[in-house]
Amino acid sequence: MPYYAPMARKNSKLDLVTLNREARLLLGAVIFGAVALPLLIWLTGRGLLGPYGNGGMFAILGDFFTLLFSGSFAAWILLFAPYALLSALRFANWALRRL
Repeated sequence: MPYYAPMARKNSKLDLVTLNREARLLLGAVIFGAVALPLLIWLTGRGLLGPYGNGGMFAILGDFFTLLFSGSFAAWILLFAPYALLSALRFANWALRRL
């Protein structure tokens, strides 16, 4: 068998499956970071610090999206933090399996 035969057998469908899985993970994590994470922060802050100064539960979502669209670095970190954490855990799992 020639040395280039393994390269010829590369399955491009596998790459599309991987890309599709990563896109779904990113979308799910961004939706969680955009909706659930600010609400969890509001719930925790309400329990520890008292009522939110600008209003209720939906006011923090409005403030979050206002900060997000104004380019706040902290809001963007909050948006992509679930995907970064998920990626770090997946990388650690992969590294531990390689040992």
